[in-house]
Formats: sequence, C-alpha cells, structure tokens
Amino acid sequence: MKNVSLLKYDQQLHYEWSSRVLEETDEYVLLYAGPGRTLQHHTRGACYTYDSHALECFMRHEGFTLQLDLEQDGTMRGYSNIGLPPTVTDEEIHFIDLDVDLVAREPGEWQLVDEEEFDINRIRYGYPDALVEQVWHTVAEVKRRIQHQQFPFDGSLEHRLIEIAQEKTSHFR
Repeated sequence: MKNVSLLKYDQQLHYEWSSRVLEETDEYVLLYAGPGRTLQHHTRGACYTYDSHALECFMRHEGFTLQLDLEQDGTMRGYSNIGLPPTVTDEEIHFIDLDVDLVAREPGEWQLVDEEEFDINRIRYGYPDALVEQVWHTVAEVKRRIQHQQFPFDGSLEHRLIEIAQEKTSHFR
C-alpha cells in the first residue's frame, strides 16, 4: 500500500487516499483501489467513499497522472491531473496539483477543465512564469499522447482495469 497525497503549490494538503501498488518501474507507479475506497478531501473538509474500481498511474518524470474509474454500471471515466512530477518513497506519493485537469466522461473524449481555478491560484500562490509555461506544455503533451494513443493513454490500462475488476467480482460470486 502507498499513501497518496495531492498538495497545492503552497504545500497545503489538498486530498489523500491509500492504494495498493500493482507495478513500479523507472517510468511510472501504477496503483489499484477497489470499491469502498475513501478519499479525504482536506480542501473541502469532506471524506468520500467510491464504489468504483480505480487505477492510478503516476508518471515519475512527467507532471501528469492518469486515473481510470470503472463504475459499477461498466462506465469508464478518465481523469488526468496536471502538476509537478511526483515524489515517490516506499510508503508515499506526493504530487503537487496545479489545478488544470483533463477529464474523459466518455471514452476518447477528453476535455480541459478547471482553467478558472488555475487562473485564481496562479495569482494566489504566485506561480512563476516558467511554471505557467510548464503547465501548458504538459497539457499539450497529454493531448498529444491521447491523440497518438501513447502510454498511459494507449488503452492498456483500461483493459487491465477491466480484467482486475472482473477478477475481483468473480471472487464474490
């Protein structure tokens, strides 16, 4: 298990959860969490419980993540946080969340969200110009990977999540 902490630029804890490590390479860390997982959202002062199966891919050297949620009705949702490359230890992953996200509510249809939050926090936290440029470069890189179906947006993680969910579900029959 690893504890995952997403922080804002000023190092304030945004939200956190725990997931089981499936795979660690020099390029990424892949985590799984099943139905019943909880997420402590410190910014909102709330705790959420999810009924979906989820894979989370943290790219070690890139400023983005990919989270896939397989809902109980079979719907697959994708979410890519844009931020700074994570800090990974044996017990934890820390990721600085820089507000802008790409979301796929339908397979293959990714949409940029939270630009207003980025604009507000750019001023609030004093994002340096180089950081702002890096964020937009990362957004372009994620869109390029999506368009060219390059890892982690190549479909392999979706297939893996479906297999895991089927395996977990069959254990309860």
